[in-house]
Amino acid sequence: MLENRFRADIQGLRGLAVAAVVLFHAWPKALPGGFVGVDIFFAISGFLIGGHLQRDSLTGQVSLLTFYHKRARRLLPALLVMLAATLGLGGILLSPDNYQELARTALSSALFASNIDFYLFSGYFDQQAELRPLLHTWSLSVEEQFYLLFPFLLFIVIKWRPSALVPLTLLGIMGGVILSEWGLRHSPTGAYFLLPFRGFEFLIGALVAYLPAPRKDRPILRPLALATLGLCMVWLTPDMPFPGLRAGVPSFATAVLLWVGRFPLPRQTGGMLAGGMLGAGFLGRISYSLYLWHWPLMAFLRSLAGEVPDALMALCVGVSVILAWLSWRYIEQPFARLPIGHSPILRWSAAGLALIMLLAWGIWHGQGIPQRFAPQVLALYDAAQDISPWRESCHQDDRDRKPYARTCRLGGSGAPPLVVWGDSHGAELAAALARNQPLRQITASACPPVLGPDLPRRPQCARANQRMLTAISGDPAVETVLLAMNREAYPELPAQVLQDGLRETVTRLRQAGKRVILLGQIPNPHRDPAQSVGNALRFGRLAATAIPDPEAHSARLRAWAEIEQQLVTADRIIRIDPRKRLCAGGECPFVMGGEVLYFNDTHPSMAGARRLAEQIRAEAADILPQPRTPTPPRMSHRVNSADRVAIRGEFNF
Repeated sequence: MLENRFRADIQGLRGLAVAAVVLFHAWPKALPGGFVGVDIFFAISGFLIGGHLQRDSLTGQVSLLTFYHKRARRLLPALLVMLAATLGLGGILLSPDNYQELARTALSSALFASNIDFYLFSGYFDQQAELRPLLHTWSLSVEEQFYLLFPFLLFIVIKWRPSALVPLTLLGIMGGVILSEWGLRHSPTGAYFLLPFRGFEFLIGALVAYLPAPRKDRPILRPLALATLGLCMVWLTPDMPFPGLRAGVPSFATAVLLWVGRFPLPRQTGGMLAGGMLGAGFLGRISYSLYLWHWPLMAFLRSLAGEVPDALMALCVGVSVILAWLSWRYIEQPFARLPIGHSPILRWSAAGLALIMLLAWGIWHGQGIPQRFAPQVLALYDAAQDISPWRESCHQDDRDRKPYARTCRLGGSGAPPLVVWGDSHGAELAAALARNQPLRQITASACPPVLGPDLPRRPQCARANQRMLTAISGDPAVETVLLAMNREAYPELPAQVLQDGLRETVTRLRQAGKRVILLGQIPNPHRDPAQSVGNALRFGRLAATAIPDPEAHSARLRAWAEIEQQLVTADRIIRIDPRKRLCAGGECPFVMGGEVLYFNDTHPSMAGARRLAEQIRAEAADILPQPRTPTPPRMSHRVNSADRVAIRGEFNF
């Protein structure tokens, strides 16, 4: 009876974890730390699998083939059905670029390597995370990679010295936390996605399985551990560095619940979560399928509708639960009842994997099958590639900062009199200005040109900015510096800190005798513009093709505008308001003159940057260096004049 009660408790804990993840994905602001549900899953998995392997090892009944057979029976059938459905739906809804990426991630997901895929290809300019239908599979990949390595290490320890199992596990946990903290400082993306920085969470759960059960009930620990989990879900936010020590808190709280849950309570006494509390037991049973299905549905909905109303998102969550129950009832359960060693499981799984990988490879090799769409639609989708031709060679990453002398000089030879200095909002602008003006481009992802603050995600930024300011100030050829930054991209720092840093940058440049141009905030779409306008043309403009509520956008940035206007009172400082060229009639559309103004959710395309460059040349003519003869604009490789005329007629911009 104890085993059944404890199993129900674990189901309840799983239900709590998946509910937190789903609510966070649906309404991030309502439960900002709901992502720790994944860390709860990691600790539970470590407890269950670690304990199972230990018992089998000590009794001499261990079989790795049986272990992996069970894992395949548990995970593969539902996963393969979800991957097939996602690829099918993506073929209807996604642009060629996004569909090609989906195919690549489907391939890596089938191989349980999607976490490595997302680490390698999660560049700063990739499509926003919430539009990637298979992003959630990274955690499944981490788990399976752990169980490819862990059994071998466990068996070695048990055969060599069983008494060393607990001390070595503790050592692995401490080493893992230290490594994860190190990763946060040197490669935050790697620390989030890769096994070496996450493995300690599984070990925390496994440690509970290796410790003796409590000798007496400790009821006070249950509410304390649950309160800790609740606090993590409310207090933690996606902007905080994670995992590291922060991930250890929900993992440890889960371990405490698992440990006290092992005490044999009387039959009539409820467990740590009373399995059915608030439906936690039901959600726990369908937790795997619910985790699989909820995210692709939300990603496709956001891709199609942009800003999703709460009622529509609630409907999406309801559909996810229904699909999860169907998957659990008709896929998970029938396969779970098949005996271990039942050869069709392996044959069907292998055949399913092969089919998914073949389909995904065909889509990827076919560049997302652009033949699905008319030329006018392709011209809009192609805006996702309307980026600076010097992006790869000139725009910098925090891990590879160039010294001033090696930064790119565009638009002519010799020492350029203009410097475009900024975060990624300056990259396309530099390329557009270079058509008429020799300049030096100093842009780095998520590193605004402000002095003082050290960004948790960009530990090299503060030192690099200080070096760049010194070099710019000491370069006699530089007459004018254009500062560009995405003021909405740094929620982890108080706005006042960034504003003071910008003021210090401008002051120091003026003291060095440099003219300064401040580019105001570009209105960020916060969705995929190319996908949105392409779908709008396909589906009769069901999707919005303008930034919602531009006035609210301006209100959020009013403090920035006031501070920048104060700086403008000084001589030879000009502030450019991008809304004058990117917005019209109280609306900030994605398309003007048949061109998409943004290539992703927060960056102007070359088409948008050319408009800004024209505005800068008009409004800052008095302090810009003398321009040279303009060169012809670079056109997107898929767009021809007939397509632009057709698009202009469809959207009337």
